[in-house]
Amino acid sequence: MVKPQVTLSVNFNNWTWVLHNIHEYDAQGGIILEQGRYGLCAELATFLFEQIRPLLDGRYEVKFAKVTEPGFFPKDESNHIALLLVDKPNKQIYLLDPSFHKYASMKDLPEYHILSIQDTLSFVKDKSHDVFFGANQAIPLYIKNDFLLSFSVTSVDGKFDKGNFVFAISANRRNEATGHDIVLIGRRNKEFVDFEDKTLLNQLLTPDEIRVLFDKLKSWIEQF
Repeated sequence: MVKPQVTLSVNFNNWTWVLHNIHEYDAQGGIILEQGRYGLCAELATFLFEQIRPLLDGRYEVKFAKVTEPGFFPKDESNHIALLLVDKPNKQIYLLDPSFHKYASMKDLPEYHILSIQDTLSFVKDKSHDVFFGANQAIPLYIKNDFLLSFSVTSVDGKFDKGNFVFAISANRRNEATGHDIVLIGRRNKEFVDFEDKTLLNQLLTPDEIRVLFDKLKSWIEQF
């Protein structure tokens, strides 16, 4: 998210925001992972799909699945993406979750629940570089020390306009229902507001990561 080419736009009228140029593709249209191994869950699932598809014969088929995951994405509105490997003759279904390094038969993963199944993901089909969100909806950043860090653009007291919005970095501990805001930068009634939970921030990010993150957030806030 902090790469120079990634930009942010907000549509206050529609209560939406967009991260531009977050997805990258190679010359053949394959998804590119950061440092060859990091990415959003949908990017990781797509990369794995592209790697295993040539290895499979007609016995197997692979589907994308939106699933709940007990540690960080337990709710039915989860947007977590994994893969389903279907052994058609034996009618066995295996779940492959590259985000959490899990592979097992679905019957051995009762904590996972399938919410929907797709043949492909729309952003890959369209080769989209952007990701779209509603106000107050978060994008996961990464997991460290059993915390999931997320970024969101949120409303303030039921208002969402140039004078009332916040960029929020939140930390959610595994298996806890609610997260903690560790960075807030924005405006309330046109007045600048900011907040840092320095103790938790320093536990989860290095000084260099904090500097880069704040530089990015400040460059975005200046747009408004």
